[in-house]
Amino acid sequence: MSKEIVVNVGETQTRIAIVEDGKLAELYIEDAENKRTIGNLYLGRIRKVMPSIQAAFVDIGQEQDAFLHFSDLADNLPYLIKYLDLDTPKVEKVDVPAGGKDWDKRPSDLLNRGQEILVQITKEPISNKGSRISTDLSLAGRFLVLVPLQNYVAVSRKITEEKERRRLKALAGSLVPDNFGVIVRTVAEDRDAKSLDKDLKLLMERWRRVENKLQEQPSAPALIHEDVDMASSIIRDQFSEEYNRLLVDHENLYHSIRSYVRAVAPSMVDCVELHDGNEPVFEAAGIQQGADRAFKDRVELPSGGYLFIEQTEAMHVVDVNSGRSGKGKSQAENSLSVNMEAARVIARQIRLRDLGGIIVVDFIDLRNEDDKKKVYEELKDGFEDDRAITKVLPMSDFGLVEITRQRLRPSITTTFSSADGDSDTEGQGTPKKLQKAERKIQRLQQEVKKREQEMERLRKQEKSDEGESAEKVERMQQKIRELEQELETARAQAQDAQKQQSAPSDNGEAGTPHSELQPDDEAPAPNKFVETLEQWIADHQAQHRSVTLQVHPFTAAFLRRPVPTYPTRWFMDHLVRVHLETDDSLAPQSFRLIDPHGDVLAEGAPTKTT
Repeated sequence: MSKEIVVNVGETQTRIAIVEDGKLAELYIEDAENKRTIGNLYLGRIRKVMPSIQAAFVDIGQEQDAFLHFSDLADNLPYLIKYLDLDTPKVEKVDVPAGGKDWDKRPSDLLNRGQEILVQITKEPISNKGSRISTDLSLAGRFLVLVPLQNYVAVSRKITEEKERRRLKALAGSLVPDNFGVIVRTVAEDRDAKSLDKDLKLLMERWRRVENKLQEQPSAPALIHEDVDMASSIIRDQFSEEYNRLLVDHENLYHSIRSYVRAVAPSMVDCVELHDGNEPVFEAAGIQQGADRAFKDRVELPSGGYLFIEQTEAMHVVDVNSGRSGKGKSQAENSLSVNMEAARVIARQIRLRDLGGIIVVDFIDLRNEDDKKKVYEELKDGFEDDRAITKVLPMSDFGLVEITRQRLRPSITTTFSSADGDSDTEGQGTPKKLQKAERKIQRLQQEVKKREQEMERLRKQEKSDEGESAEKVERMQQKIRELEQELETARAQAQDAQKQQSAPSDNGEAGTPHSELQPDDEAPAPNKFVETLEQWIADHQAQHRSVTLQVHPFTAAFLRRPVPTYPTRWFMDHLVRVHLETDDSLAPQSFRLIDPHGDVLAEGAPTKTT
């Protein structure tokens, strides 16, 4: 079988295709809003421990809390907790015994609400479910997987020759330092000590960066380590001698891939090619039509039959139809022929669309048990090259076949609407973009609020500790500035989406968003307005630690524009939390300050300047 990887780098997204015998087998699309998160390490904070469902929910900074099932707790959990309790976390400082699990406590006795814990994403968020996480931490390289706080050496089960397994295990065991485990990957077969040692050193450097980040004592939730992007992960995990070519249409990425391949697999450097023709790389590789078909509900079969592939809340459903096929055949022959053809196409489409969970296929009814078995075997054979764990059940009396397939991320057909990487369908895009931007703004606002509360606590601690917390306060201020920058970007995205939504309708009319309102010509100078507000806050900071500032939407946009925003500056300077509210009834040069009980503290406008 000839295999190749095709990489297309666009302005806003990257597309990666796996091609087998000239046919598109797998398609991955990644953009700024849909980045790969599997493998990322987070310092999370436990929100809930629920023994009734054998799980805990952990805040890792995403929209939904991550799901930590007790079965995903590593055997070294007590040592991980001890490691995180160290003032300067170092694996060498924890005495990890050899062997398996040596503790018999219930997980609910080790995990507590509010506790910080280091976790790794094993499954990305899907629908309204958060990421699935594990405490079994690992860093993947080309030939090895480094497992901190463990003491074992394992070899991939796909390496079947016993002599080679013993050689690799002994070699890896001689290289790995104490308190680290290592897994030898399949591509390490027949590799020498130099290749494995180089890979291990790179992984150890990466882990030291993780420890350096932890030693900065970040406040949970925090991203500690970000794994490689989608293109890099596929090249790292899949590109091997069985591939004939890696075709990429971006010159910088081409040189970067060649440098990496030269370091880990010198014999394969010539397989990396740069596409510099005028024709798009997917067209040149002959896979654009296959990519387009992945986003259609109806898939045509060569014989004239067709499939309908639909998604419900609980599963994916595939309906097989005979269509125009069957000329010159009996009904039984035609049904078997269409079903056999459909089985091959279904297996390919499931891989291509990356469908996961429960999939039910409704084949054309077959009466003969041997015919049913033939279709079942054909469908099973179609998943032989699928890297995802897939289970296919025999056909039922109703002609139904149930499939379960490992789901690590949302299907590309639920995340994107076309093979070009568009995130939303026409007519639905703007509301979806606006809702997504608004959710991001809400999440960032909550994050800023949490950081402000933490900084207020540190400020109080600084007074009692005679300045010992000054460095932590400075780090917290920097984090707030970074969050404010991200928040400003999210607001800009929401503003763009709102402008699109306010575009002229069929009758030519359009709404005017608040952000496009023009200021009053008689409005006072902005600096004078800000000075007046800040002076009031400084004068009353002892009496009021939290106030609501009501202003015109145009004024609110002005106060939120800089980074950090004016409310954040006032908080950092005076420890007064100012909540901005918009009020259309107020003139742009007016304001109203309200206390938490709803009483008006001050209102008016600054004196106009000439």
